[in-house]
Amino acid sequence: MTTFKLGIGNAWLLSLPFFVLVGTFPMLMKKDLVKRMSDMTGYTSGEKFCTVAASISPYPFMLTTIWVPFTSSRPLLYLGLLVSVLGMVLAAASLKVIMSTPPDTLLTAGPYRYSRNPLYLSATVVFIGICLATDNLVLTGYLAIMVLLQHFMILAEERSCRLKYGEPFGRYLKRVPRYLVI
Repeated sequence: MTTFKLGIGNAWLLSLPFFVLVGTFPMLMKKDLVKRMSDMTGYTSGEKFCTVAASISPYPFMLTTIWVPFTSSRPLLYLGLLVSVLGMVLAAASLKVIMSTPPDTLLTAGPYRYSRNPLYLSATVVFIGICLATDNLVLTGYLAIMVLLQHFMILAEERSCRLKYGEPFGRYLKRVPRYLVI
């Protein structure tokens, strides 16, 4: 059921740790990380649009959770909490690889052995968990739009990586799925 009501115990309790983990912590640790993660060199104008839209789209989602209470369905709530925590663990593992890999080096360690995009995947998993824990159809619909924008951003990044890393990236593309099993 879709409800909105300002509350201290709302879904922002799941959004805030994820925001701190992904949105602020890495930037405080390594200053060049922001530059590396936002490089759109060689992108077309359409790719830049999708990348910017996908990059800012999680913030309205997380802000909205201030007004979204958790569901009264205990199974959905617990499942959503579990899924969100798993997403945050994946995000932390992905960030650890990003922060420990030298600039201009292809990411292939840790979660990057199983998914070419574990950081984006982790955000989607966290947000699916929030959607489950709140049983909110508006958030779920917005998440679908975010995932679509994110997909186009990923396609642009892959095109850029093909140019930057050449054949090693081609081998990586053949070996590791874009998301997890697809």
